[in-house]
Amino acid sequence: MTDSSQTRLSYIAEVTYGVTPATPVFKNARMTGESLAPSIQYVSSNEIRADRNVSDMTRVGQEAGGDINFELSYGSFDDLLEGLMYSTWATNVLKNGVTRKSFTFEKTLAATVNQYHRYPGSIVNSLSLSMRAKEIVTGSFNIMSKTTTSAQAIIAGATYTAVNANPVINAANNFASLSITGGGTVELMSLSLNMTNNLEQQPVLGAVANRGIRAGQFVVTGEFEAYFESQELFELYLADTATDLTFALGGTSTLKYTFLVPKIKMTAVQTNADGNNQDVMAKISFQAYYDGTQAAALRITRAP
Repeated sequence: MTDSSQTRLSYIAEVTYGVTPATPVFKNARMTGESLAPSIQYVSSNEIRADRNVSDMTRVGQEAGGDINFELSYGSFDDLLEGLMYSTWATNVLKNGVTRKSFTFEKTLAATVNQYHRYPGSIVNSLSLSMRAKEIVTGSFNIMSKTTTSAQAIIAGATYTAVNANPVINAANNFASLSITGGGTVELMSLSLNMTNNLEQQPVLGAVANRGIRAGQFVVTGEFEAYFESQELFELYLADTATDLTFALGGTSTLKYTFLVPKIKMTAVQTNADGNNQDVMAKISFQAYYDGTQAAALRITRAP
């Protein structure tokens, strides 16, 4: 029998796509749950049989992936943020770019004999980040992997780095510096930010496994609920006016991230009276696009 509360998820950056480094120094990951799993595609035969049975099942494809759910804490996901953004931290600034970074993930299931499920050739496809009043900031990385392997022992020489002890970040006293240029005074009930690389598996003749994973456009979208107090946000939407969005998560001066979405347009705005005894909320959707000044669509700054 295995216990989910004893499950360990670890990862290591790859030098060569799909190849786990020798004597790996794995980093343990903080998480609240995960759904990494293999996905094998089968095709059933269409042969006609007088007894009405299916004559064969043929494996034609194999890939893997899933989600890693987490509560945000400082310094816990900087490597995966690099993978998401196809970039590297430079003087504590990270902008979306074009340099792919792949990982091997290893899931250890505690049992009488531990089980090790490994996912080489893993790339971060997307990140969803959710902030709500009076709640912990949560998120989910979607991972797309080349394949899955299984073993009953660690890789020879493997070591494991423990997770940090930084506190989880909440959306109450750890949310600050909200700014929307031209939007007036904005007080939010919730905010979500979604980033995707639009990855796609690349099947190839002569192999069950895919040849690789193709990157698509880096797209940033989001939604927020704001207390409706003035017309500025509504008028930005009606006038097709571009603006920006900035907010910080974490400590007041250290152990925090500042997110800058330098150019956005609002794609939907609703200000409805849904019923009696309720606040009127502005429910707003937006999408980011390239900003020439930042040379990016998203910038994250960390303050260690």
